[in-house]
Parts: sequence; C-alpha cells; structure tokens
Amino acid sequence: MALIQISNQSTKSLSKKSTIRFTQSICPDCNMILDAEVFERDGKVYMSKVCPSHGECEELYFGSYDMYKKFSTYWVDGKGAHAPNVMMEDKCSCPNNCGLCTNHLSHSGLANIIVTNRCDLTCWYCFFYVKKGLEGAYMYEPTQDHQVKIKYAL
Repeated sequence: MALIQISNQSTKSLSKKSTIRFTQSICPDCNMILDAEVFERDGKVYMSKVCPSHGECEELYFGSYDMYKKFSTYWVDGKGAHAPNVMMEDKCSCPNNCGLCTNHLSHSGLANIIVTNRCDLTCWYCFFYVKKGLEGAYMYEPTQDHQVKIKYAL
C-alpha cells in the first residue's frame, strides 16, 4: 500500500514568527560565522541561520519568550573585555580559539571563582571535574583581596 502525501508544509511554516533581532552565530557543522535571525514563534525563541555549504539551521534559543524578555534586560554591549584571555593577532579567528577576547563586547554572564581546591573535584556532575590523582597536587586558596581582584578582572 502506497503512502499518500497530504501536505508538504511543515509546522514551522504554519506558525507565525516574529523577528526579535539579528545577530551572528556559527554553523554547527563547519563553524563558519553566519548572520542569524532571532525570532519568537509559539511562545519560544528560535535562531535561524543559513550556511552556504550546509543549508538552513534552526535551533531553539530560549524555551520561553517571557523568560527571554526577562533575561534580555541584562544584555548590554559594553566596552569589551578588560582582561581578555585570548589575544587577537592579525585578525579575528572566531570561533577557532574561543575564549574571552577583545572582540567580545558583552559582560560575563556567569563567572565561577575557585576559592579552594581542597575538594577532590571528582564528582561526575561538577563542571570542574578533573582526573583522579591530580587533586591535592598543590594548594590553591586565594585571599579575599585576591578574590576581589579576580572579580573586577571579569
């Protein structure tokens, strides 16, 4: 028995989308920097971009448009990184040497300051997870003054 194609329209074309802003993103396949559109559809926020080699890519950017609006009040283009950890030589090489570089204008959204390494850092759910045997190789406990300096370097 043959299948009958009723419609070739996908659900994404049936729903109304509303453009929020334009930005840049990267192709998930080749990491090429691409122009991208951020838009709202059905109460969620999506990002769409087109790579000349790999075609269109649409990704869920925020699961809730209301939450996106709340978070977006904190997004500002600043003066750039005060203490970049990736130096730009002749030209931009994003995203091949990712890190905080002079091309980033925004502030740190989430910073983690390590205040001790007395923990063995081996919990599977910890994003500071290190290989067994490296913990305790040296003692790291910055003073409160040093912690303040780290905070201002962000």
